[in-house]
Amino acid sequence: MKAVILLCLVAFAASAPQQFQNVPKQEDLESIEPYEFSVAVNDDDSTVYTSRQESQDANGVIRGEYSWVAANGIRYITTYTADAANGFVSNTIEEPTDIIVKLPVLQPQFQ
Repeated sequence: MKAVILLCLVAFAASAPQQFQNVPKQEDLESIEPYEFSVAVNDDDSTVYTSRQESQDANGVIRGEYSWVAANGIRYITTYTADAANGFVSNTIEEPTDIIVKLPVLQPQFQ
């Protein structure tokens, strides 16, 4: 009987879920690869105007900017930086434009 209990305890311990920690390697944390990208949409037909650009230098400092034109014709431009010393810092300005945004007009559907 003691052997059966011992075998049950061993089987129970062996079937317990194993603890696994996914700890990044130190060299992965220290590896900073510079990059940059940009994208823009300037569509006169649908009056969609938006852009974004971002870059990271070898020190890990990220700088970027994005903008869009709202329905009221105001262009909102947000610039930002992110680094280990200051965290994420952003600033948004409003810039008037002469863009008249085309808003969809719903047509009533009569039945």
